Amino acid sequence: MNIKEQIYELIKSYQTIIIHRHARPDMDAIGSQYGLYLTIKENFQNKKVYVVGDINDMVYLSKMDEITDETYEEALAIITDVSVSRMISDERYKLAKERIIIDHHQNDTDVSDVSIFYKEPTFASASEMIVDFIREFRLRVTPEAATYLYGGMVTDTGRFMYLNDASKTFELASYITRFNPSYQDFYDYIYTEPLQKRLTKNLFSNFDITENGVAYRKNDAELIAQSGLEFQAISRGMVNQMAGIKEISIWANFTEDVDNNVIVGEFRARGITIVDIAKKYGGGGHNHACGASLKNWEETEQVIKDLDERAKTHAKNT
Repeated sequence: MNIKEQIYELIKSYQTIIIHRHARPDMDAIGSQYGLYLTIKENFQNKKVYVVGDINDMVYLSKMDEITDETYEEALAIITDVSVSRMISDERYKLAKERIIIDHHQNDTDVSDVSIFYKEPTFASASEMIVDFIREFRLRVTPEAATYLYGGMVTDTGRFMYLNDASKTFELASYITRFNPSYQDFYDYIYTEPLQKRLTKNLFSNFDITENGVAYRKNDAELIAQSGLEFQAISRGMVNQMAGIKEISIWANFTEDVDNNVIVGEFRARGITIVDIAKKYGGGGHNHACGASLKNWEETEQVIKDLDERAKTHAKNT
């Protein structure tokens, strides 16, 4: 059996399935988690299926379940869009009888006792992996599930700008759209915002630039409080305020997380691989979009220095 067949057989064998994803979810985390949840419920209506995790303004219309520890006793836990244990929302996945990880990032897993680790970085999103799985077994898909999965694909590719295998991504996007996702409702949700929030973004419009053209911002706790925005809206939401500038090929956003006593770094690049730098500091992700949690502001200076050196090397080679 190939790995997708193994996952399918394991899903069939369990009466209770609990689906996790990473904390502070983006739309791909929600899309892959909730799209898989709805699809399992549609095709295996006798099973008990749950979704768990923290919520933010990226959850669209999804609702997470409140379940007891006892629910995990004879359950299968499926973890999507993450393979690093400290980033998984709700650590009770450890209580499950078995665990599956489905992830498209380049990180290896440190989760112990995983029955199946399905890692495939050639997919541009975890949602794309779920769509591929659905197509493989000709599963029924509701319009609601299709909306979440399509949404995860759209957002994690930056509206199909960042692609690992373009033909595969567009083929799978075409496939999931057969099931009538609610395009306009989703786009209205994800790409429109209140006027006050748009005006607040002016607080994050300035940035510094290194000698070799790396743009970066530092967002401290005081600025976060002043903005009134939630953490994710600043950490991940503001990184691309520096994107789309001809002279800037690498950009980084550093945001102070006082709750966890770290500085969360989000790193992006245009045509330059930087994921190894994120891994150097305990993070990971994609070649051109990645991040890491840093110990303090001093460590951010080291990251900036490494990114600047990468930009310099790239410029020499091109």
